[in-house]
This record gives sequence, structure tokens and C-alpha cells, in this order.
Amino acid sequence: MPFLTALLTAATLGTPGIPALATPFTLTGADGRRWSLSSALGRERILIVRNPSAAYLNAVRAQDTALQVRDLRVVALLPPDDARLNGPRTLMLTLLADPGGRIGTQYGPATLIGKDRGIKARYPAPPALNTVGALIDTMPMRQQERQQRGR
Repeated sequence: MPFLTALLTAATLGTPGIPALATPFTLTGADGRRWSLSSALGRERILIVRNPSAAYLNAVRAQDTALQVRDLRVVALLPPDDARLNGPRTLMLTLLADPGGRIGTQYGPATLIGKDRGIKARYPAPPALNTVGALIDTMPMRQQERQQRGR
């Protein structure tokens, strides 16, 4: 347990000069539809990952049910015209083109945003989803959801 506590503490340390609340943005997916962070804030937890590998995206797709249980949407920011933008869709995976990497730079390699719109963790690389899930499960709002939903 001390290892998990240290890991969670390290993941949640803030970065100087970066706001503690999520800054909304709107980007377009390969299908031409616009998606706004504002539309999900307060309703879902958001894991923003910049330029994840195809293998990472496949792992996200494989865990879609677990993401739904935790109300966790993974938003992958990719370069425009990247082939990964046309990959298979799932309910909790959003693939967006980030021209010039403007938004990705703001959120770093990976950032977890809570339902309260606060930044809960920053990661130096796209994190394993079980690591993110473990952090979410420690959050008071998630514990309340588990009691209400029975899962």
C-alpha cells in the first residue's frame, strides 16, 4: 500500500505555471464533427492523452466497459491527417485532430480531469488505465457513485 500511495502522490503533484482547472477547448475529429471539452466537463472524468501509440489506443478500446463504469472518457489528441484518427470508435474513446499540437502542449503527455473540472493528475506518458482507475477509485465522488450504483 505505501507504494500505491507514493505513486498516487507523485501523479497528482501539480506543475508550476499550469492551472489547476481544465481549460475548455473545441477540436474536430476525422469525421468532421466538432467536440468540446465543455460538453463533457462535470458529467465525465476525462483523460487527455497527447499522441498515444496505436497499441495504447487498442488497450483503451479493449477496456471500454471499465471506462464506462468509472465515467472515464479518453480523449486522444493526434496530428491532423494521422491514420489513427480513422481507427475504430468506442463509446468512451474520442479521437481528435490537434493542429500544431496547441492543445496537447497545454495538457502535456497525459492529464486526468475530474468531474469537478479540476486537474487530478498529470503523467509523463500515457498512463496504464489500471493506474488511472486506481486513482479514480480513491476519489470521494467515485466512492459515492459506487455506493449509489452498487459497483
